[in-house]
Amino acid sequence: MGVLNNWLSEEESLWIQSRIHLRALRYYSNWRQYFAGYTFGRQYWQSPEDDHLPLLREFLARKEYDDSGNDMFYQLFASDDAYYATLPWQPLADYPTCPETLKDMSDL
Repeated sequence: MGVLNNWLSEEESLWIQSRIHLRALRYYSNWRQYFAGYTFGRQYWQSPEDDHLPLLREFLARKEYDDSGNDMFYQLFASDDAYYATLPWQPLADYPTCPETLKDMSDL
């Protein structure tokens, strides 16, 4: 999105994504855990009850997906040949170096 809107160069975007990749590998063991974390966060932000803790707990406990959430889950995880099942969960052989324009962000 950042590259398409000319907010970032492709080099900057790849470097930021490589930093996100390293963090994902650190905090999650596989694609299913990563997607579960994403889904939980997505449900939280879609909840109409975010300012009322008991109702928020109930909403999240029911695991209410919207239609696009259901579609995304089935496309990504429904079978062994689904999209995420075909991608290895491992470090990359090479990571890009931080572009000069992002040196102030190098703590990512």
